[in-house]
Amino acid sequence: MGLPRLVSGRRLPFLFAIFTLAAFTAAGDDEEAYFGEWSNDHGGILRITAETIQLNDDLSMHYDDITEDSDGSFYLLQITTSDEANSFDGKYIRITFGSDVDRFTLITYRTHADALNQRNESSRSEWVATDDDD
Repeated sequence: MGLPRLVSGRRLPFLFAIFTLAAFTAAGDDEEAYFGEWSNDHGGILRITAETIQLNDDLSMHYDDITEDSDGSFYLLQITTSDEANSFDGKYIRITFGSDVDRFTLITYRTHADALNQRNESSRSEWVATDDDD
């Protein structure tokens, strides 16, 4: 008595295609709307990757995305780099998108409670996606 065959040879290519598609779909979800290079009206440049955020030519700072219950219109980031190396006027950053996905408002807060309750802003700035064709 042998073990039953769970998957026939004819179904293997189909299952492989399903698992490949699932892997690509999951990988695409790792790209957040705020990743990329952004500029403001004052000539500032903001670069955000999956692990770091950099303002102008300052050192890159590590951060954690601590967003909860967002519909994708806002994100809450926490700078994890030491305060001495922090280029922002606060440890918590709220990024809010409007109807244009190429623009967002960046607001900094000094405390987690202020960021969650959106009060006592430290700074506010508007950012626009840079042209990738340059």
